[in-house]
Parts: sequence; C-alpha cells; structure tokens
Amino acid sequence: MTTAPEKTESAKSHAGSTLTSAAVLFVLLRLLAVSHYDWHTAFALLHTLELDDAPGLFLGTFMADTRISSVLLIVLLPFTVLYLLATRADRSRVQLGGVLLLVVLAAMLISHVLTYHYWWVPAGAAALAVVLVLLERAHRHPRLRGPITFLLKRSGVLVVATALVVAAVVATPWVPLERVATTSGTHDYYVVETSPGFLKVLGAEHREFMILRDDEVVSRTELTDH
Repeated sequence: MTTAPEKTESAKSHAGSTLTSAAVLFVLLRLLAVSHYDWHTAFALLHTLELDDAPGLFLGTFMADTRISSVLLIVLLPFTVLYLLATRADRSRVQLGGVLLLVVLAAMLISHVLTYHYWWVPAGAAALAVVLVLLERAHRHPRLRGPITFLLKRSGVLVVATALVVAAVVATPWVPLERVATTSGTHDYYVVETSPGFLKVLGAEHREFMILRDDEVVSRTELTDH
C-alpha cells in the first residue's frame, strides 16, 4: 500500500515533470513563432540558446510585446492578491514567494504605466479584482459552488495553456530590435547572439537568419518603439 508521504512525493515529481515539459514546449513554440514557422530558421535560433536562457526568454516574451505585458499584468496582479488573501494564515515559503511576486508585479506595473501611459492597465486589474471577489462570494452559494470549484481547481492548467498559446502566436522576439549599420547598408535586426568576432541576427521583416562579422558592423542603435 502506498503511504501518504510516498503519494506526496509522487505528486511533486509528477508536477515537476509536467512543468519541465511545459517549459520545453514553451521554448519550442517561441522558436517557431519568432521564425514565422520556418523550420530552418527555428533550428538556427535553437543553437543561439543555452540551457539557462529559459527565464530570460520567458521574461523577454513578457516585456517585448506591450499587448502581452498589459494583459498579463491585468490578470496576474489580482490573482496574486487573491492568493495571498487565501493563504494569509500560512507563514511558509510559499506565502513569502507570493509576497515577493506581488512586489515585483507592482514594480513592473508602475514601470509599464510610466513608460507607455496605459492607465487602463491598473483600471483593468482593479476591475478583475472586483470580479474575483464577487466569484469568491458566489462560491458560497450551493448552486454555484460546483462550477466555480471546478474552474478554480483547473486554474493551473488554464494558466499553462494560456502561456503556450501566447508562445505560439506572438511573433515578437525576446530581444530588442536594433538598427544595425553595416558596410553594405543599414537594416533592422534582432540580435539574438553576440560572440567574439560575429553577431547572429534575425531580420525584422522577413525573419532571415544571418551571421555578421564584427568588421562588417559600423554601429548599432536600439529601437525602443517597435
């Protein structure tokens, strides 16, 4: 018979394997989306990544496209607050992690609003927070308890599914767009890797993958509005 500790360990192992698989799939979908689903370009981009690049790739996806960052801030802030309220009696590391996440999200929201002047983002987050509070109260109603509980239990699956959809459809790369002046002309590129002696770049329009020698590059200027 399987004991309770063994079941807990098995559940943690299963959750870890699921998250690892989701992370690998996220990276693969990002490579395909950024390359406009060209197999050869995606294969070339794959070799510009290291094993520890996944966090930067995820955050780069989040920050590179204002549409994605706006929606995620609207969604994540209220859910984080709701989570902290639900676990306010817990003094574990999970609670501490939630507090730190809230601080980071709040800082990102302030930066986002000051940079893009999207005042509707905090307004949207506040509106969603109100909806969540109403749902929490509705959860106490006998007829609504079943459907709401069903959705809450599958919230993790919904979050992962949403992240994978974003990875598959957002074509904006995870690095800034640059205007690169070369000896043969000036072009807009995403510089995906900088190594001694050369640059690996991705064309902004047609997403062609190229390798430029250092002696070909005259100047590089980051484009903030893209």
